[in-house]
Amino acid sequence: MNIWTVAREYSGIAEAGGVKDVSCALSESLVRIGETVTLFIPLYGCTDLSSINDFTCVWHRPVEISVCQKRMIVTFSCGTKNGVNIVFIGNKAFSEKNAVYTYTCDDEQKNPNHKKGLGHEDAQFLNTLFQKAVVAYGRTCSAEEAPDIIFCHDATAAMVPVFVHFAKERDRELFHFYRNTSCIVTIHNAGSGYHHIYKNVDEAVYYTNLPEEFLAGGLNGMRVEPFVLAAHFAKLTTVSPQYASEIMDSTIDTGELSELFRRDKRSVIGITNGIDFEFYDPANSRTSCLPFAYNPANGDFTGKYKCRDFLISNWASDSSKIDTGYCIARYGFLKETVDNPVYIAYHGRVVRQKGISVLVQSAEKILQSNIGAKFIFIGQGEKELEESLIQLAERHGGDCVYFQGYDKSLSRLCIAAADIAVFPSNFEPCGTADFVAQILGTLCLAHATGGLKKIVDGETGFLYEPNTPEVLYDYLYSLIRLINRAGRDIFRPMLSYTAAYIKNNYSWDIITSEKYLPLFKELMQNK
Repeated sequence: MNIWTVAREYSGIAEAGGVKDVSCALSESLVRIGETVTLFIPLYGCTDLSSINDFTCVWHRPVEISVCQKRMIVTFSCGTKNGVNIVFIGNKAFSEKNAVYTYTCDDEQKNPNHKKGLGHEDAQFLNTLFQKAVVAYGRTCSAEEAPDIIFCHDATAAMVPVFVHFAKERDRELFHFYRNTSCIVTIHNAGSGYHHIYKNVDEAVYYTNLPEEFLAGGLNGMRVEPFVLAAHFAKLTTVSPQYASEIMDSTIDTGELSELFRRDKRSVIGITNGIDFEFYDPANSRTSCLPFAYNPANGDFTGKYKCRDFLISNWASDSSKIDTGYCIARYGFLKETVDNPVYIAYHGRVVRQKGISVLVQSAEKILQSNIGAKFIFIGQGEKELEESLIQLAERHGGDCVYFQGYDKSLSRLCIAAADIAVFPSNFEPCGTADFVAQILGTLCLAHATGGLKKIVDGETGFLYEPNTPEVLYDYLYSLIRLINRAGRDIFRPMLSYTAAYIKNNYSWDIITSEKYLPLFKELMQNK
């Protein structure tokens, strides 16, 4: 099969959120099992070309497309990465961007209105330009290069199937090129802030130059929903079966997307994301980024506790200094004690979706109870929630530390050092942070929602509900007391089983072969 992957982010090239990991891992997995994969991604000012082989600046001929009633020229450069062919889409609108979706410190210095962390003011223009350019690329290809599948990642690529459809209606050359092509759109997050909607039909017409009557079919109130429009011409998937059910049953906030899917009798297929076990395997310090090796699957946890000692003495103690090059700020600290406390960690985005307020209230009560627990937090996000973690850490110096920011090696070290990893997400499409904790031999405690339900309660971790501070406190308190009384060895059989379970059931090659390939073949047969 010839498969096109369309994504605004991709690991090792242009990174932002979790989409980068899925777009990369799935593409490389498809290559490993013998498929031909081509990635389409903008050529940003922040694009990292260091891992790209055979980069060619201008490769296929440029094309002219219409966006916002203007004629725009886009160019196509190429290269390869781990067997994936890559087409970089070039235009000044992309090359002047220093981050994929948001403004940077440098942007704010040049223009005070471009506040660091805020989304680009021309985001809708960028999305439309990118998606139309992907479709127009077909004009530069031979018939043999036509894709069997176009796989579109999230709302920033969701309009590609729509543009393919109307290109086939308007352009005889593209009709023949795409006549046997099927499209898939994966919803990575259906939360109301992730739809990349058009404000109204007039704005949608202005950006897309598509018929007003068609665009009106995607209305959600006054707004036009790309996911709803895409469903006319693409198979919709999401990143876990549990999240697919929650979307269709309206048990989570989707900004009324659920109601629109049901109105139009659309379905969403859930396929759980995989994970590249070898990138996190603690038995290999080179790939795990941990200072000491250990192997939970084989019952070897010695290096795990050496990692804890390393974290405390080099990063988390009151006297340790943090290299400013890491863009990490530390609040609070951990004090080494002889009473062998239980260490509890959270790593991930500091946003409302992740249930940070639930965790902070529970942690406060645990720390006040003096039952022998210490907390480790690492992540960044919403300022109000970051401030709540800062205050918690500073109130409980010695027993609580918060690393504000993100560093891959430090994040993994924090989870490896912990006995328990907590995931109190209000909703969670799939989640990979729980996978990482399980691979690193850390017990998972998670709110029973969405993709976190892939944790098998009592077998590969523990689930709780409802997601309140009181319920989370009760679960944490019970686990801490159990470990205090029985020792850490009580969970070693579970942790060893879990590490092997993740490797044997959720590797990307397994997910790709058993879930995605059958879907691709079904779409091709029904074309």
